[in-house]
Amino acid sequence: MAPFPSELLATLTPLAVQHDSLAIPAHRNIVALAAARFEKPHWVVTPEQAAAASAPTRGSGGARFRGAAIAVETVDPQFALTEGLIINGPFRIGARDAQGAGLLPVEHDIYVLPDADEATVAALREWAMAVARHCWGAVIQSSGNVLRPDPESLVDLRLYSPDPQPNEVVATALRPVLPQIQPFQDRDGSEALYMQLEYDGTIVIRRYRASRELPPALSTVDWREFGPHVYEVSWIPPAPEELDNPSPSALHLIARRRASQLVARAATVLREQYDGTVLDFEDFMVRPADLKARTQGKYTGLA
Repeated sequence: MAPFPSELLATLTPLAVQHDSLAIPAHRNIVALAAARFEKPHWVVTPEQAAAASAPTRGSGGARFRGAAIAVETVDPQFALTEGLIINGPFRIGARDAQGAGLLPVEHDIYVLPDADEATVAALREWAMAVARHCWGAVIQSSGNVLRPDPESLVDLRLYSPDPQPNEVVATALRPVLPQIQPFQDRDGSEALYMQLEYDGTIVIRRYRASRELPPALSTVDWREFGPHVYEVSWIPPAPEELDNPSPSALHLIARRRASQLVARAATVLREQYDGTVLDFEDFMVRPADLKARTQGKYTGLA
């Protein structure tokens, strides 16, 4: 893949040439995306405030200068992931520029990551890669290299529900989409459910009460829309070692695509039956439209 054009980065903000950046399809909810990792994310300077502050004004002095535009210093939008940790953006690029830079052919928002200590930079990069994977976006390194993590690798889903149900009830609810579902005893001694797929591995369903603090992403939704009871729907591929393979085989990808639809259908049934909010395994929210797209094998990342 060709490097991201530095001249395009320079037109956005000089910072973008010197720092790593996150590129995601436009209009995604950056507050919700930040809340998956950080506490109390908030706007410092909104895009509207930045645009207003950067707009030239008309002079009102003497007749000689009346009506002349007065230049002002450009103000960037700024978003605080948490107190004192600020990213600059969004800066919008059009669909054609995005496609030419190796991104999806849609408008993108660019957020420029800040300088920080080594541990903070590592956390920022990990978050940015997770967001890019969740949204079908990319991380643009300061060198211009474009890193596009595979969104379809996020197969497993969790429903955080207020309604706990025993496994036999869950199995009955899921049987229309997982007809051979049956109980088994997990390695920790707990009861779980599974269905062996003919060619594509195994779907496993576990229900448990969250033992740690609930994921920060849930703080962005009404408290009545989730609960502490987790319904976890996961996939074990035919060759589990392929999960860590950066270039998995064609057979793994085919199995993953088919199994992912079943995982999404199972999560949809559970959500319809027991209410709650669905997150992926990186704790990002999966909206109903995104979940529906997954049940149909569609992974646009734009729903």
